[in-house]
Amino acid sequence: MFTTATLSDGRTLEYADVGDPSGTPMVLCHGTPATAGQASVIAGSAARRGVRLVAPTRPGYGASTLSPPGLAASAPDVLELADQLGIERFALMGTSGGGPFALAVAGAAPDRAALVSVHAGPGCWAQVNPDVLGDDDRRALDLVAAGDVDEGMAVMVALADADLGGLRELSPADFSVALARLAPPGENWLDRYPDLKRAFQADFRRAIATGAGMARDNLSWLASWDFDLATVTSPVRLVYGEGDQMIPPRHGEWLRERLPSSELHVVPGGHGDVTFGAAEEAFAALASG
Repeated sequence: MFTTATLSDGRTLEYADVGDPSGTPMVLCHGTPATAGQASVIAGSAARRGVRLVAPTRPGYGASTLSPPGLAASAPDVLELADQLGIERFALMGTSGGGPFALAVAGAAPDRAALVSVHAGPGCWAQVNPDVLGDDDRRALDLVAAGDVDEGMAVMVALADADLGGLRELSPADFSVALARLAPPGENWLDRYPDLKRAFQADFRRAIATGAGMARDNLSWLASWDFDLATVTSPVRLVYGEGDQMIPPRHGEWLRERLPSSELHVVPGGHGDVTFGAAEEAFAALASG
């Protein structure tokens, strides 16, 4: 399902193009860690609602060339890909760690972003949940802020490897068990859909083949963001789960306070219910708009 595009600076950008090929275009900014393969979890919903879902793999994941961390850098990549695909105007969906990237694209191209739907996307962790940041997180962020991006990335990659590197050599069955242990307690939305769960796990495994993509993501949105949320003038749907223990609704409240064109929806359920289960409602809103 993966295709690659060559960007004007020579970098490779991997992407998936799924859903309804003649439908209303929406760019999916996948979660953390993930690749464009995560789009397969919601591709069926997109097709049913007449949505063409284009999902770029962010730098450092899959076949996409690694580049320095930052949210603002997402916009040129997405816009160039849209140009190559002949897409002028599109909606954006950012799930989990992809939420800040979707907002960055909308801020850079308000004339092209018809709608932004953020599903359990983090606000700036350093402001919303500063207690979650460990000493190594802070050291990596300080290094990047001081201009030492390579060393900051090295510290964050080491953290990613320590957290998830042990999963890489597991058998599929053991990988599934280990991944379940990492999830918050309670029902997982994916447990209701075994085929989608397998697709999610296959993409997760692909995404953690190295720690680079996850490290780049974390350095991009854990601390101060490199774009102004006031530049986002497109309508924004903020969707959060009342039982989400990974990214609770206070992140949505932080974003709503800074996005004048946003509306916050707190729905029943946890992280999977919002990132995947609520996707069809977003597709329906796009199709009806």
